[in-house]
Amino acid sequence: MVDIKKDSFYLNEMAELVKSTEDFCVYGILPEYGAGTVTIFKVIPGLNLGINDFTLNNEVINYIEKYKFFSKPVLKIDYCLKGKMLVCDQKGKMCLTQKGAAAYYAGIENIGKVEHFDKHYESITIFGYVNEIARVIEEIFWIKKSSFLNFCTLLNKETQFTTIKNDAIVIRLVNGIREEFNNGESENARLKTIELLLYEIRNFDKNKRRKDVYFSKSIVNKIISIETYIRDNLDRKITIDKLSNDFDIPLDTLKRCFKQMFSISIYAYIKRARIEKGKELLENSDKNITEIALICGYINHHSFSKAFKEHYKITPREMRKSHYTV
Repeated sequence: MVDIKKDSFYLNEMAELVKSTEDFCVYGILPEYGAGTVTIFKVIPGLNLGINDFTLNNEVINYIEKYKFFSKPVLKIDYCLKGKMLVCDQKGKMCLTQKGAAAYYAGIENIGKVEHFDKHYESITIFGYVNEIARVIEEIFWIKKSSFLNFCTLLNKETQFTTIKNDAIVIRLVNGIREEFNNGESENARLKTIELLLYEIRNFDKNKRRKDVYFSKSIVNKIISIETYIRDNLDRKITIDKLSNDFDIPLDTLKRCFKQMFSISIYAYIKRARIEKGKELLENSDKNITEIALICGYINHHSFSKAFKEHYKITPREMRKSHYTV
């Protein structure tokens, strides 16, 4: 049986093995990419569980020929517990994974690009080679190969990754798997992982009604550029209409896609970015409050102070005083 870890771009290029036991292996993310760990837990022959807890410094692009494709078709289901991550495969098929949702993929395309919007990412992932999983679950659980293969075929036909909001059963099982593993209860973690996979196979048609709406790669790239523009131009007057015109993106699409990617409306994001910039300048510069207000896009220090106190429950002057006192 071929070890699927040999196909992993993450494990072979972005991490190194730091611990190995009979049941699991722990990989540490290399400093040039970020920090944290990926733990690979053996569930049954052909089926693995990944426990991910890491940060990535920057966007990562897979240029390495040997890791562009898996050696065999794979199934991957990633259940996000914390953070948000944008992933593209080699053909540009995209997925935005975020807390409370699961991303499903079946095929041979390895990751092409991965980018984190929230630096800290936690998830658990069920993965393995499709044909090996199909054979084992038929031999052990008497579930026909065709049921599992049909499930994978449905996933492979999607033009985007399939992402579905978790229901109560999935949330219970995912939290249970993580708790059992953390407590050293390997057998219980295995049983719950198998239960979760069987639930997915049998209920996919019903659950996919909660599927997230996805936007094209060009739209997502524009939203990323808009977010960068906002961060770089907080001192300017920024309106949604102007962003829509300047970046050639329909107003409604801009609002919906931005909120899906950053879990906050674009209006609220601009306001928060300005306040956070103000806090940074108060703590790390000697600029006066009026100067800081103008840099953050406020017309005067009064409007800045009002917004700042609403957000932090303290005035800019009090913030600066407490910072230097400490």
